Order: sequence, then C-alpha cells, then structure tokens
Amino acid sequence: MNPRRALLREFDGVLGDLSDHVAMRRGRVAVAALPSLAAGWLPRVFAGFRAAWPGVELALYDALSEQCVEMVKSGKADFALASTQVNEPELSAEPYCSDRFYLVCPRAHPLARKKTVSVDDVAAWPFIQLSRASSARQHLDAAIFPRQMQTVLEVEHLATVAGMVEACVGVSLVPGLTLFHFERDTLAIRPLSSRGAPPLRRAVYLVTRRDRSLSVAAQALVEAVRAQRPAERRAAG
Repeated sequence: MNPRRALLREFDGVLGDLSDHVAMRRGRVAVAALPSLAAGWLPRVFAGFRAAWPGVELALYDALSEQCVEMVKSGKADFALASTQVNEPELSAEPYCSDRFYLVCPRAHPLARKKTVSVDDVAAWPFIQLSRASSARQHLDAAIFPRQMQTVLEVEHLATVAGMVEACVGVSLVPGLTLFHFERDTLAIRPLSSRGAPPLRRAVYLVTRRDRSLSVAAQALVEAVRAQRPAERRAAG
C-alpha cells in the first residue's frame, strides 16, 4: 500500500475515534418508557450512564405504551421501551423482556391464604382496574376475555391502585415490574396461575427507527439497557 494512503487512512481512523469520543462526551439522548420501567428499573441504568458520560444530556418521557411508540416515530425519542407490538415499516420492535401478572390484596384477605391464585379466584371479588389506555389493562382484558372482573373502580395510576387495595376497596392484578408500588406490610402479593396454560405475561419491546441510525451516545445507552434487563420480580409474602 502507498505509504501516503496508509498514513491518510490511519489519520482518518484517529479522527473517527476522536469524533466518537466527543459525541459520547457531549450530546443528548431521549428515551420514552413505560412508567413502571421509568420509576422502578431505569433510574439505576441512567445513574450508571451519567457517571460514565456526564456530558451527555438525558431526557426521559414516562408515558403509556402507544405514546412511547409515537415519540420514536415522530423523532421526539431516540428509542422506547413499550409493550405495544408495532406494525409500522419504519419502526423496529425488538423483544426485550416480559413480566408475569400478580394478585395484590390486603394481607387479611381470604385470597392471601393461597400460594397462587387463578383469574376465576380473583373474579369473585371486587376489583380495582387500571384505565383502558394502560398496557397492563389491555393485556389483562385480552387474556381473560370473555370473562369480566367485578370492577368497582377504574383509576389511572398504580399508586392509586395500591391505596385503594390497602383500604380494602378491592383487589387487583398487576404486572411484576410494578410490584414496587405494593411492597407494604399491609399487602400480600401472590402469583397468578393459569392452571395448565402458559402464565399471563406482558411483553416489553425496545423500539427504534429502522431508517435512522442512533447517535453514538444513544447507541451506548441502548447497549446499557440491553445489558441490564430487569430481573423478574419475586412475590413478597
């Protein structure tokens, strides 16, 4: 190889490495995520990323699943963690993780005496529902159809569900990634069994655009997210 060309190629490589280094030290990454992930698991990922790359600005949009997907589609977010499977050709939805559903009820409730409960067990009691826009509600409704719960309240936020369950207004079924809201001495958490069928699970996807490359900083955060997938929550007593 011509020595001059070899030198120029080496110089171009050095400039590329330097450009990548600068891009990691400066820049902005925007993430859209389900509230259960944004509050319970993502903070430690963000903390580690900020410690490694303090010059990169992070933006987080904690939103419902369909909104998360729309933010990636519009370019407002670089990537999303959502539970909606996407069909748009410009988007990619990589299976990321899944979580089982659990019963949450007062510790003195009759269902708390069981090691596991079925949907039929739960359907016999007053039930606190999340709003129809939530991914947890959509997965639950689809899984139990045509059965229906004895809904006494429909609320927007998991903290409200926890308060109502604690006050004995009703019981509820929630995904495992949300259980940190319910880890109280007054509440019991029990796995939902399907009695021979596969467990009811909510799938979570990592959503990106196919037609745009991620920045160096955004790609680094995606890799951190892939490397630190949330562990399956274990039911407390």
